[in-house]
Amino acid sequence: MRFSRETAGLPVIHAASGRELGKLREWLLDEKGASVVAFVAEGSGWLPHRRVFSYRDILSMGSDAILVSREGGNPAGDPPQIEGHPTRRVLGMRVISYGGSELGVVEDILFEEETGRVAGWRLSAGLIDDILQGRQVMEPPMDVNIGEDVLIIRDETR
Repeated sequence: MRFSRETAGLPVIHAASGRELGKLREWLLDEKGASVVAFVAEGSGWLPHRRVFSYRDILSMGSDAILVSREGGNPAGDPPQIEGHPTRRVLGMRVISYGGSELGVVEDILFEEETGRVAGWRLSAGLIDDILQGRQVMEPPMDVNIGEDVLIIRDETR
């Protein structure tokens, strides 16, 4: 298992050529928030370009780099798509219970490296609450609706 923040900024390297394609910027989830399906890598230079790679393109994920099988990736649209399917960004989104209570903000995603299955989300309720109580990790099963602005989670799945 791995938290997404552990991989932020890692170089993305094409395994066959050894060429660095950019730095990992964010992980993208499927529409239900159940699996990591892609990631965005950002190149360097005057006009850095963002490319979307499928999770299946990953050959290995170490502590210092991510090796991929494909050099190109897809241009990052907004919202990014992978193989014609929409993806969802969740980091930084507010989490609201179905009863209307704010639970916090998604700070991190815990996922299984082998499959991409989301194993939990680390929430922040603010600096003071994080220091006093620690950050909450929500684990499946979760009935989640990923909206444009907020994530809505049914109360009984908390």
